[in-house]
Amino acid sequence: MSPAEPASERTEALRDLVELRKPIPAAISALRRFAWDSDAALVTLTGRDLIRTLEGYLRGQLSAIEVEEWAEAIEGRDDIGYEPQRGDVLRLAIFELANPLLATPLDSAQARRWLEAAG
Repeated sequence: MSPAEPASERTEALRDLVELRKPIPAAISALRRFAWDSDAALVTLTGRDLIRTLEGYLRGQLSAIEVEEWAEAIEGRDDIGYEPQRGDVLRLAIFELANPLLATPLDSAQARRWLEAAG
């Protein structure tokens, strides 16, 4: 984080993405002004965040492409940490959701498997 970069603005922008508080394209756009690198995680991705996203997909509120974009925007950011109790599951889910050509593409059966693993 640069000295000129207000931490609270960056944290809010990260929460907008992780918690789906704004449409995914708007949240990603807002994060473009901040570096991916950080000395510390400012926001923690939780199992609840993954569940919220997958439930949105299953309800038809989010497309598979939107879920992919969401996960891609999270993957590799140093300023987003992972809930300690579910860190391994969350990291794997984010990787697979962000990379459907390398993993299993998202469909309702895959979403339900991740819901069970995240719960």
